[in-house]
Amino acid sequence: MTNKRADILKATLELISEHGFHGTAMSEIADQAGVGAGTIYRYFESKENLITQLYLEVKGEMLEAFLAGYAEDLPLRDRFRTLWFNMLAYFVEHPQKLAFLEQFNNSPFMTAEVKKAHAEGYAPIVRFFEYAFQKGVLKEMPLEMLGIFTINIASALARLHASGELALDDATQELAMSACWDALKR
Repeated sequence: MTNKRADILKATLELISEHGFHGTAMSEIADQAGVGAGTIYRYFESKENLITQLYLEVKGEMLEAFLAGYAEDLPLRDRFRTLWFNMLAYFVEHPQKLAFLEQFNNSPFMTAEVKKAHAEGYAPIVRFFEYAFQKGVLKEMPLEMLGIFTINIASALARLHASGELALDDATQELAMSACWDALKR
């Protein structure tokens, strides 16, 4: 017995990553998932709801991966290093999910309610940056700007790696993380 909801989400991710939101029909999702089209509506009230639920699940998984091995008793640079390497590893290991997240983040599906849904998942990361600002270790800036020096750099490197344009060996990863840290520190 398969988990039909999981099969539907997996099929949606695969198809949207390949064809985009508007290029993916519910009938294609049903075919790919091996379910009847009506079965999708047992789990999701609409295509928009399906896409949003997929986003929330992927985002939750991503945040959990970012925090793996993270501890608030580590020195600040080590905390940053853990978070940054976790980001990069997640994006390298999940290029389809990265493509989907980027599409969703730049779509009308991204509403204030959706942004709010995972705000608490970011709490340890926000606490880290706020503490680093307070201690004068990092340049104080709006939290929204931090994404440029962290998640955006990690995702761009993962895309370059996936395309074969950049090999992300240990030395290259360490160089990139250090460059990000140096850009943020006072």
